Amino acid sequence: MRTNDQDDEPERGAARDADAVQVLHRQALILDCFSRGQPRLRASDVRAATDLPATTVARILRSLVQENLLARTGDFYSIGLRVMAWSAAATAGSDLIEAAKPVVTELRDRTGESSIVYVRQGGSRVAVLISHSEQSIIYQGRVGQIQPLNAGGAGKVFMAYDPEALRAALDAGLTAYTTNTIVSRERLEDDLRETRSRGWAYAPEERERGLSSMAAPVTDAHGALVGALAIGAPTFRLSLESAARHAPTLVDCAKAISQQLL
Repeated sequence: MRTNDQDDEPERGAARDADAVQVLHRQALILDCFSRGQPRLRASDVRAATDLPATTVARILRSLVQENLLARTGDFYSIGLRVMAWSAAATAGSDLIEAAKPVVTELRDRTGESSIVYVRQGGSRVAVLISHSEQSIIYQGRVGQIQPLNAGGAGKVFMAYDPEALRAALDAGLTAYTTNTIVSRERLEDDLRETRSRGWAYAPEERERGLSSMAAPVTDAHGALVGALAIGAPTFRLSLESAARHAPTLVDCAKAISQQLL
């Protein structure tokens, strides 16, 4: 004989499913508020765009921040790093990725080292294209990998050529990852001036011991920074002297990608 509780179980299950769908719908509705034209919004902006109750918006925003689907800086929210990592594969059809594909392979072949394209997301950088070195001991990275701005050649490029990137890195804090990581704002600004002067950045073991990197800026048709083209390699093959030898090739390849975006 079935009990009332057993009879009600399918209805309760259906109700839970409906509630879950409604929560997911509201989360998607809030995420849809963010766009290239509106990358940073206040809670009040989200309420106005969605017509959801203030308490609902506040609760969902908290949840999205906790899951790294949104990032919060002061009163403003923006798309989080987790979404950026998910979207890395979806960028394969973008102009930048399509333009960079053959050039990244060429850079790897000419230098013998792993070559990477990064884009910026807030106070971090995300790898969107990698061509790994064919040598035995190499820099191993992956598409979608999230790394800090304040440690590594690509991060220095973003900070050197984009004031907003520098502000984001400073707001996030200059975290030390190795003894070589620059954690002084004065030293960092000196390094960024040198980067702009020579047109490329060099980072000796700043994010991980034994690995060094260098990078050059990639710009669009308006001259705006859209990415960084980098080389990552074990330090015994990428000293400052060897980086200087690779620099003309790296800069030429970065310019070749930029030319495709004109």
